[in-house]
Amino acid sequence: MRAEATIDERGYSAQTAPKHLPYEIDPSKSRFHYYETLWKRVALALLQKHYDVRGKTLLDYGCGRGESLDIFGAAGMIPTGTDTDPECVRIASRFGKTLQLNPADPLTQFGAKSFDVITCFHVLEHVPSPIQTLTQLRQIARSYVVLAVPNLRFLRWMFHRKFELAFVNEGHLQGWDHWHFRNLAERHCGLELVEWGSDATILPIFSDAAEKLFGQRTTISLETGLFQKLFPYHCLSIIGLFRVKG
Repeated sequence: MRAEATIDERGYSAQTAPKHLPYEIDPSKSRFHYYETLWKRVALALLQKHYDVRGKTLLDYGCGRGESLDIFGAAGMIPTGTDTDPECVRIASRFGKTLQLNPADPLTQFGAKSFDVITCFHVLEHVPSPIQTLTQLRQIARSYVVLAVPNLRFLRWMFHRKFELAFVNEGHLQGWDHWHFRNLAERHCGLELVEWGSDATILPIFSDAAEKLFGQRTTISLETGLFQKLFPYHCLSIIGLFRVKG
């Protein structure tokens, strides 16, 4: 479903053309691969804080490799994954039921209020009309919609004074900070913010130094611990739990 940026050893997105979601990742070799599953675990913890997920149905919109099906299924949910890419549908099927997505009309495909919870992780930045897509997801969900998108307040940009397209994934059609993402969800798509979550915050210079001196494990501990606590709204992902209104 998603086109993803490649990320170099400094954490910068460095591509001039969209690269498809990799079909395999190795979290032990790249902390950015580790973060690919982290935002899903953060989202589950956020949902469990406010909702008893056991026995509830889940639709993962843009399921990719299927990690969310595995993570949320292990928590007792009944997951279904959907994606536009047939290979993602095939790969993700090892973790649960998967279906080929009709992105033009998911509401007709799945039906109104057909799932208790919808998850949609790093997909909305790629769709032509986020308002239309998110409104349809709200209509499909009975209780909650859990969302994650890239964070435009990412601190890695703070020392850049030029607007270089080489640092932007061409497949990203739009982006948000927390204020504008809440504005999209609440004022335009019929959702109500319950709580934000955060994954990892990368600090310029300090993150680089930590990885060079102490390695990946220590850097992950800092970026998901101290750095994230100091700058929770400058994390890699905007993660939000939203309640369906009405």
